[in-house]
Amino acid sequence: MDKTKSTINFWSCPNCGRQFEKQNQPHSCRLIPISQHFERKQKGKILYEILINKIENSIGAFKVESLECCIHFVSTFTFAAVKIFKDKIRLDFALNHDSKNERIKQIEQISAHRFLYIIDISQENEIDQNVINFIKEASEINF
Repeated sequence: MDKTKSTINFWSCPNCGRQFEKQNQPHSCRLIPISQHFERKQKGKILYEILINKIENSIGAFKVESLECCIHFVSTFTFAAVKIFKDKIRLDFALNHDSKNERIKQIEQISAHRFLYIIDISQENEIDQNVINFIKEASEINF
Protein backbone atom coordinates (compact mmCIF):
# COMPACT_ATOMS: atom_id res chain seq x y z
CA MET A 1 0.00 0.00 0.00
CA ASP A 2 1.30 3.43 -0.88
CA LYS A 3 1.57 5.64 2.18
CA THR A 4 0.40 9.21 1.93
CA LYS A 5 0.24 11.94 4.52
CA SER A 6 -3.51 11.50 4.78
CA THR A 7 -3.25 7.79 5.72
CA ILE A 8 -0.43 8.03 8.27
CA ASN A 9 -1.10 8.49 11.96
CA PHE A 10 1.87 10.41 13.23
CA TRP A 11 3.25 10.15 16.74
CA SER A 12 4.07 13.55 18.27
CA CYS A 13 6.90 13.82 20.76
CA PRO A 14 5.43 15.21 24.01
CA ASN A 15 8.64 17.20 24.66
CA CYS A 16 9.35 18.96 21.35
CA GLY A 17 6.22 18.40 19.25
CA ARG A 18 8.09 16.86 16.29
CA GLN A 19 6.05 14.26 14.44
CA PHE A 20 7.18 10.80 13.34
CA GLU A 21 5.71 7.74 11.65
CA LYS A 22 6.96 5.47 14.46
CA GLN A 23 5.90 5.84 18.07
CA ASN A 24 8.79 6.77 20.39
CA GLN A 25 11.06 7.36 17.38
CA PRO A 26 14.59 8.21 18.61
CA HIS A 27 15.33 11.86 17.80
CA SER A 28 16.72 15.12 19.10
CA CYS A 29 14.41 17.52 20.89
CA ARG A 30 16.97 20.33 20.54
CA LEU A 31 15.09 22.66 18.23
CA ILE A 32 16.62 26.10 17.65
CA PRO A 33 15.53 29.19 15.73
CA ILE A 34 16.58 28.77 12.10
CA SER A 35 18.24 32.20 12.20
CA GLN A 36 20.97 30.77 14.47
CA HIS A 37 22.24 28.63 11.59
CA PHE A 38 22.94 31.78 9.53
CA GLU A 39 24.74 33.93 12.09
CA ARG A 40 27.93 35.30 10.45
CA LYS A 41 27.30 32.97 7.48
CA GLN A 42 25.82 35.26 4.82
CA LYS A 43 27.02 33.25 1.82
CA GLY A 44 25.73 30.03 3.41
CA LYS A 45 22.37 31.70 4.00
CA ILE A 46 22.12 32.82 0.36
CA LEU A 47 22.97 29.32 -0.91
CA TYR A 48 20.43 27.79 1.50
CA GLU A 49 17.67 30.13 0.30
CA ILE A 50 18.39 29.31 -3.35
CA LEU A 51 18.41 25.58 -2.56
CA ILE A 52 15.16 25.59 -0.60
CA ASN A 53 13.38 27.64 -3.29
CA LYS A 54 14.46 25.23 -6.01
CA ILE A 55 13.42 22.21 -3.95
CA GLU A 56 10.01 23.75 -3.20
CA ASN A 57 9.51 24.45 -6.91
CA SER A 58 10.36 20.84 -7.71
CA ILE A 59 8.60 18.83 -5.01
CA GLY A 60 6.13 21.22 -3.42
CA ALA A 61 5.61 21.98 0.24
CA PHE A 62 7.50 20.25 3.03
CA LYS A 63 8.29 20.97 6.66
CA VAL A 64 11.57 22.55 7.79
CA GLU A 65 12.89 21.54 11.21
CA SER A 66 15.74 23.56 12.63
CA LEU A 67 17.80 21.35 14.91
CA GLU A 68 21.01 22.14 16.74
CA CYS A 69 23.05 20.05 14.27
CA CYS A 70 21.45 21.12 11.00
CA ILE A 71 18.23 21.93 9.15
CA HIS A 72 16.01 18.98 8.23
CA PHE A 73 13.61 18.82 5.28
CA VAL A 74 10.67 16.61 6.26
CA SER A 75 7.64 15.10 4.53
CA THR A 76 6.50 11.92 6.27
CA PHE A 77 10.20 11.41 7.09
CA THR A 78 13.41 13.43 6.96
CA PHE A 79 14.50 13.24 3.34
CA ALA A 80 17.42 15.69 3.44
CA ALA A 81 19.47 17.80 5.81
CA VAL A 82 21.55 20.93 5.32
CA LYS A 83 24.41 22.22 7.42
CA ILE A 84 25.30 25.88 6.96
CA PHE A 85 28.93 27.01 6.79
CA LYS A 86 30.41 30.46 6.28
CA ASP A 87 31.31 29.83 2.63
CA LYS A 88 29.20 26.79 1.65
CA ILE A 89 26.37 24.48 2.58
CA ARG A 90 26.59 20.72 3.05
CA LEU A 91 23.62 18.72 1.84
CA ASP A 92 22.95 15.12 2.79
CA PHE A 93 20.21 12.76 1.68
CA ALA A 94 19.59 9.02 1.47
CA LEU A 95 18.77 6.90 -1.57
CA ASN A 96 18.01 3.20 -1.89
CA HIS A 97 20.79 2.58 -4.42
CA ASP A 98 24.44 3.34 -5.01
CA SER A 99 24.90 6.25 -7.40
CA LYS A 100 28.09 7.60 -8.90
CA ASN A 101 28.33 11.33 -9.56
CA GLU A 102 31.34 13.63 -9.49
CA ARG A 103 29.42 16.09 -7.27
CA ILE A 104 29.10 13.59 -4.43
CA LYS A 105 31.74 14.25 -1.79
CA GLN A 106 31.02 11.16 0.29
CA ILE A 107 28.86 8.02 0.14
CA GLU A 108 28.18 5.83 3.14
CA GLN A 109 26.22 2.60 2.96
CA ILE A 110 24.10 2.69 6.11
CA SER A 111 22.10 -0.50 5.51
CA ALA A 112 21.64 -3.12 2.81
CA HIS A 113 19.52 -0.79 0.67
CA ARG A 114 20.25 2.65 2.07
CA PHE A 115 23.06 4.96 1.02
CA LEU A 116 23.82 8.35 2.57
CA TYR A 117 25.15 10.96 0.15
CA ILE A 118 26.93 14.20 1.00
CA ILE A 119 27.35 17.10 -1.41
CA ASP A 120 29.12 20.39 -0.68
CA ILE A 121 27.73 23.46 -2.44
CA SER A 122 29.82 26.62 -2.54
CA GLN A 123 28.44 28.35 -5.65
CA GLU A 124 24.90 29.07 -6.80
CA ASN A 125 25.41 27.24 -10.11
CA GLU A 126 26.16 24.04 -8.17
CA ILE A 127 22.49 23.94 -7.16
CA ASP A 128 21.68 22.41 -10.52
CA GLN A 129 19.08 19.97 -11.81
CA ASN A 130 21.26 17.01 -10.75
CA VAL A 131 21.11 18.11 -7.11
CA ILE A 132 17.39 18.82 -7.29
CA ASN A 133 16.76 15.41 -8.89
CA PHE A 134 18.66 13.71 -6.05
CA ILE A 135 16.55 15.53 -3.45
CA LYS A 136 13.31 14.83 -5.33
CA GLU A 137 14.18 11.13 -5.48
CA ALA A 138 15.11 11.10 -1.77
CA SER A 139 11.77 12.73 -0.90
CA GLU A 140 9.84 9.99 -2.72
CA ILE A 141 11.60 6.94 -1.27
CA ASN A 142 9.75 4.95 1.33
CA PHE A 143 12.43 2.92 3.15
